[in-house]
Amino acid sequence: MQLPKALSAALAAADENYLIGLCNKGTVNRAKKDLAVSASPETMPGQDGVTVRLGDISCLITAPLGESRCSCPSSAICRHRIAAILWLKGRLDAGPDPAAPPPRPEFQELRAYPPEKLAKQLGSKRLSAALFRHQSGSGPQITEASVVTVDMPWLPACVRLLEPLEHSTCTCHSKVFCPHKAEALLYWQLKEGVADPSLLQPAQPAGAALDLEAARGVCRAVQEALAAQLATGLSRMPPGVCETVERMAALCHTAKLPELERALRALHGEYAAYFGRSATYRDAELLQRLSTAFRLAGALEAADGETAPSLAGNFRDDYLPLGDLKLYLLGMREFSGRSGYAGAIYYFWERDARQFYTFTHVRPTFYEKEPRRRSSPAVPWGLPCPLHQAWNHALDLTNAKATRTGNLSASEQCQAILLDRCDPGCVYPKERVCADFALLLERHSAPHTPERDRLAVVRPQRCEPQPYDAIQQRFALRLLDGAGRDLWLEVRYKKEESKVVDVLEEFADSLKKDPRLSPVFFGIVYREGDRLKLYPIEFFTKWGEDT
Repeated sequence: MQLPKALSAALAAADENYLIGLCNKGTVNRAKKDLAVSASPETMPGQDGVTVRLGDISCLITAPLGESRCSCPSSAICRHRIAAILWLKGRLDAGPDPAAPPPRPEFQELRAYPPEKLAKQLGSKRLSAALFRHQSGSGPQITEASVVTVDMPWLPACVRLLEPLEHSTCTCHSKVFCPHKAEALLYWQLKEGVADPSLLQPAQPAGAALDLEAARGVCRAVQEALAAQLATGLSRMPPGVCETVERMAALCHTAKLPELERALRALHGEYAAYFGRSATYRDAELLQRLSTAFRLAGALEAADGETAPSLAGNFRDDYLPLGDLKLYLLGMREFSGRSGYAGAIYYFWERDARQFYTFTHVRPTFYEKEPRRRSSPAVPWGLPCPLHQAWNHALDLTNAKATRTGNLSASEQCQAILLDRCDPGCVYPKERVCADFALLLERHSAPHTPERDRLAVVRPQRCEPQPYDAIQQRFALRLLDGAGRDLWLEVRYKKEESKVVDVLEEFADSLKKDPRLSPVFFGIVYREGDRLKLYPIEFFTKWGEDT
């Protein structure tokens, strides 16, 4: 049968996946059954395409195939049109290799769709969530054949992107270019490198509503107060300075300057440690807190309307949906309140995406007159036990949400199933265990690197206990790799670190008896002066089956 060239090309490229994309799998299967039992259809070539008569139904098949028409009342692609397309495909002249699959399309129309237009269609909140999923590796499952299938289970929605784009289908059954289709196309463009995520980051929401004049006035007052404190000197500083810093922090809260508020609360903690004669107080840390707050206040005062919101920060990060996560609780650490907060941070390894997530159980302490002896345990996600009892257990978390920094939400929508306990060496990849400290220096210790990116699992070749520093009240352990490069493990003694120090001292005693011990440490890498250091979160004397 002689068909128009454009129609012949469209029929040749339309495999079963494409037809399913035009309608659905059930419609295609029904069309096959109808075609198998019906008499041979009548055909009539025309200028616009080919008319195929199936009994009392007439279908005009054109290119693109999605614009074909049928005499039945259905406005969607019906089984009659699919049956007619299948019949015409069977009547095409055989090419040089009829068994060869059709060539993979280049999807030029999908590539040409402006990413900026997709961003506008999605809106800032949905766009932020999509970019976060893409960057965290928790995006949809994308398969390509004659159509691009994007499965987004967290919505839930499955989109089939076709060319022409207006013939794409979605499980929401929308006939227009719905947000699901826009999001699916954005994921594909990000995967193909068509869209640049750095150019699509949404602007600071207008809800931040930062009053620049009021904020600048607060920043000037903060700088003047801090300059006066530096001029007075610590030895002549009255204890009332703590209340002064606290009032400045409250002003920053009112002026919607959360980062400056946090800096001042941290400074308040250092002053409180000094006047409370805490053994952990250090002049250098107080000076660092002062300079940090002063510089931030100066930067905010000089900032314009575009840069000020990012410097001011957010009181609370948005939690973005991630779908399902396969987590393993590798360790936890407690922290306490010089910055006005106390609690515990739990560190999880995601077994599929192979990256760290955290969960923070926190309470404010700056309004407490007396510190609590014990805080309530964290029991998120419907777990059958407090989270600290799930140490070294795997768990599956459904409907997970996290901030851009990887901090997990405790929302009731997130539900976890606690699995069996297993050795960390059987979960954490062997190639990620660092035995070369030069790699730690290169990958995990850059200045201003977020804590999540400084987490590392380290296996030294040998460990050298150091004398306890009674003046600085500091426990230290020198770790060395095979090339003799050192990494210093240091913990200063304070109340919340007492258990950590006790356990490390026991290990140091064991090490003196058996220097061949080769533990694995999990901690936070940082630099101090010319030394590379590790704050220990957990250490393991047994690490899977290879120990």
